[in-house]
Amino acid sequence: MSDMVKYLPEAAIPDGGVPVWRTEDAERWRKAAVPAVFGPVFGAWALVLPVLVALVLLGWTDSQVPDPGTSWDGYPAAVLLVGLPLWYRMIPAATVLAAPALAGYTLFELAALPESDGPGRVGSWLVVALCSAAFTGALLRLRARRAQCALALAAAGDGRRELPDELPRRHRRRGLPMTLTGGGLCLAAAALLWWALARDLGADPEHPYDATGQQVLALLLLVPATALLGRGIGARRAARRLHAGPQPALRVGIRADSLTYSWLYADVRDRSGKPLIAFRDHIDNTVDRVRTLLGGSEDKLRTEHHDINHYSEPFEAVLYGAPFEGAEVVLEYAAYYGNTQITTSVLAVPLHPRRRHTLRQWRESGHSYVLKGREERAARRAKAAAGGSVGSGCGTSSSGCGSSSCGSSCGSSCGGGCGGGD
Repeated sequence: MSDMVKYLPEAAIPDGGVPVWRTEDAERWRKAAVPAVFGPVFGAWALVLPVLVALVLLGWTDSQVPDPGTSWDGYPAAVLLVGLPLWYRMIPAATVLAAPALAGYTLFELAALPESDGPGRVGSWLVVALCSAAFTGALLRLRARRAQCALALAAAGDGRRELPDELPRRHRRRGLPMTLTGGGLCLAAAALLWWALARDLGADPEHPYDATGQQVLALLLLVPATALLGRGIGARRAARRLHAGPQPALRVGIRADSLTYSWLYADVRDRSGKPLIAFRDHIDNTVDRVRTLLGGSEDKLRTEHHDINHYSEPFEAVLYGAPFEGAEVVLEYAAYYGNTQITTSVLAVPLHPRRRHTLRQWRESGHSYVLKGREERAARRAKAAAGGSVGSGCGTSSSGCGSSSCGSSCGSSCGGGCGGGD
């Protein structure tokens, strides 16, 4: 059993000290984030319906009979268009490159469309508008990352600290599962396209080969494959960046929102601070008992270094690395191991741009959550025991004054006998 310690003991703070992330600095950092309308989740979902509409309009044949065989001219553009929402969500850097390329190709094709092809022209202009919106949003997200990184570095000052000696295993292989999955799907899609292209080129001109089925299946594989591959590579680079040398460090707060997500706070002594950025609280992201800080009797330890309910208020931790959307950071905090030792736990997590939470204003308890719970349970037991002893006295109908038998003891103890006066 581990209980989070509210404030870090001195032994948990690296030599030379670590500055506290002041609330005013953290608020500037929070306001530097991209506007919600361009956020990765809202922005990606906002692109889905217009992309579907554009696909329908571009597929409108306008009473023209398509040429037999397989058309390959617009296939790369189709992959980019279908994948635009997912790319925007997961790999904004690739979106900054893909959106102008898709817009340029669409404008080139638009010049060759006849004036009579109204749906095709409307669909093309819609694609150009989508590319402009995706490019703007992705660029703003990348700029917000740089701005938040600079603000975090300024708050941390010039000091740099080495990472804890022991890190979670999942941190060591961060991004690898997504990279392997995305790479495998890309290979499967490439095999499908190679098969379709070979059959198409080898077909008799009088009997052309229609590889539309392979194209569609490959497209359905390529869209998630490229997103996973890009996201995996980015996550791996973010984790490896922490090992490039000593990292900036800040004293921050951590508060749980649910069994899945926790949030970073600034100064845990300032109740005016707001949740800053979220991360997934997965058990594989944590390694416990890295260092033993203190030992002794439980009452003394929990009085001097009180534990808390981390759903009700944040607890203090040392953050290594610069926090921003998509970054990986390492967090070291103090927790009870058993009841007579305080040890450090290390958490390595990627930061998610989650905006919704259920956290409310918190109030510092100022005392041990475990000891208070024990005191409350003991008080309830004492109250229940007192109530039971009162209930077993003379007021019972079986043996007290209300019984049908009027014994002499009842009269002496209950004051006045059993009502036998003439």
